[in-house]
Amino acid sequence: MSILGSIICLGAGIAFAGMSILAAWGGMQAIRQEVLHGFVSANPGPTDRIITLLLISVPLAGVTAIGLLSAVRMSLVAFGLGM
Repeated sequence: MSILGSIICLGAGIAFAGMSILAAWGGMQAIRQEVLHGFVSANPGPTDRIITLLLISVPLAGVTAIGLLSAVRMSLVAFGLGM
């Protein structure tokens, strides 16, 4: 049973890592293709640009970091190195 649990936990870790990578990639694509083009057409000031980029990138970095930390923790548990 512990082998089956380890396999399931390792699969969940891989899934979390994949979701984190896809979230970061999707966020970067959204910034490149949508936000930066919106800056050209709307022409906001520098403060608005910084606030917009921070309000997009900080939560995105948080989601990615938590997902990757979860993936690492699950992998450690799957290999018997975690509690």
